[in-house]
Amino acid sequence: MGAKEPEQVDAALRAANLALGGRGKRGTRALTSIELRLTDAREGPWELAALVSVVVLALLVVLGVWFY
Repeated sequence: MGAKEPEQVDAALRAANLALGGRGKRGTRALTSIELRLTDAREGPWELAALVSVVVLALLVVLGVWFY
């Protein structure tokens, strides 16, 4: 990797400051808020059962590979 031009570094720093400073584009925030509104905060019992089954399956796979 070669040395970067000072203009490229300045542009990258400005972009990072905008992203971290919360002064980004409004469209991104609007899409994020729409996406968050569309998610369902309620968890059903089937989600817990699915999570437990995935954990058990992963554990069995790890143990099977370990003792193979």
